[in-house]
Amino acid sequence: MRKEFKKLMVIGSGPIVIGQAAEFDFSGSQACKSLREEGYKTVLVNSNPATIQTDLDMADAVYIEPMTADIVAKIIEKEGVDGIMAGMGGQTALNICSELAENGTLDRLGVTLLGTQPEAIAKSEDRELFKATMEAIGEPVPLSRTCTSIEEALEAVEYIGRYPVLIRPAYTLGGTGGGIAYNEEELRDICGR
Repeated sequence: MRKEFKKLMVIGSGPIVIGQAAEFDFSGSQACKSLREEGYKTVLVNSNPATIQTDLDMADAVYIEPMTADIVAKIIEKEGVDGIMAGMGGQTALNICSELAENGTLDRLGVTLLGTQPEAIAKSEDRELFKATMEAIGEPVPLSRTCTSIEEALEAVEYIGRYPVLIRPAYTLGGTGGGIAYNEEELRDICGR
């Protein structure tokens, strides 16, 4: 990490979601500890007051605020943050940092996104972009289709040729909302969520 950074922000994962909480709480708190040991000032943002991260000794400044790009931008401006880490906050932090990069806030405020960059986040979340990226480098990918309706999903099964099929929503790395369908009834159920 470049030594010219003075104040770094760690974004937590926000409210507890089944399957996404403990690992981000632990990694975020360890990141704050490590950054402080290295001499960086730290700012933590998390909307969940019941995490280890939001202990007042965990960071130099702790914000228990709603997890939105607008609020995080205001905190960045107020605190004079020059680097931000999204990798410790799961989907919530990735979404916030992607939005801050897309709307120009990070550039406008001179903030460097540390870790996974917006382009890589987009390639991993957008199923078509991911597929195109893998094909461009010669990696095999399973037969797949992007669908926006149950009818399109049924057509995709015909294209693929058989059940079971894996259903993955776009723009979620954790897989929330997906599943494996072994027949049409299960496919309709998963796609109807």
